[in-house]
Amino acid sequence: MTNAATDAAMLAMHGCVALYAGTAGDEVRVPLRPMMALNARWQFVLLYTVPAAAKAIAIEEVAAAAVDEAIAVGDEVGLPIHRFPLERTADAHAAVEAGAVGKVLVTIDDDPAPSIG
Repeated sequence: MTNAATDAAMLAMHGCVALYAGTAGDEVRVPLRPMMALNARWQFVLLYTVPAAAKAIAIEEVAAAAVDEAIAVGDEVGLPIHRFPLERTADAHAAVEAGAVGKVLVTIDDDPAPSIG
């Protein structure tokens, strides 16, 4: 996992790093003592197995955070967005597998800025 050291360095007391996806053969090296001192948690997430009710709550909370501007994406905050039209879905997957930094989105219409919610 490319960002493990950065995640560990930024984590607060009782913090949690959520891990999702990766590429074949990925391994995560966790700095044991610093994470133990923080009582930190590394949580692996596979969205397909998350209960529907929990997903619904998560969608509501993320949408509310976006409306409140508590979270942001884009080049200006260091989380670039890479958009691919539906017909280039294979290219979007290739970008993720190649280690694209930021968010890779597949758009299904001509609107370049998908809404949250």
